[in-house]
Amino acid sequence: MTDKTRPLSIRLAESDIKQLTVRARRMSGTPTGVARELILSGLTDGDPYTQAERLLKIERRLAALSQDLAAASTTVNKQSGSLGRIESMFEQLLLALSGRTAG
Repeated sequence: MTDKTRPLSIRLAESDIKQLTVRARRMSGTPTGVARELILSGLTDGDPYTQAERLLKIERRLAALSQDLAAASTTVNKQSGSLGRIESMFEQLLLALSGRTAG
């Protein structure tokens, strides 16, 4: 979305909010996010090209997030390995300072 956004408040019946919440849980999303997507898809007036464009934008965002998560996971794994090596070296240092040997 390159356009500026601003908040919009709507009132819904409690039963509608429950349905929205159930739908959001199924999609691992938030009720607000699901409502936003439903409203935006309704604004396309059923135009398949506009809907396809929105889906492509969402797909691109998901791909970017997936890459970010993969990079973060790699970083965490590397840091975990480094932490293990540092802990081992610290234990060896403590043993050396106390005059004991590892074994």
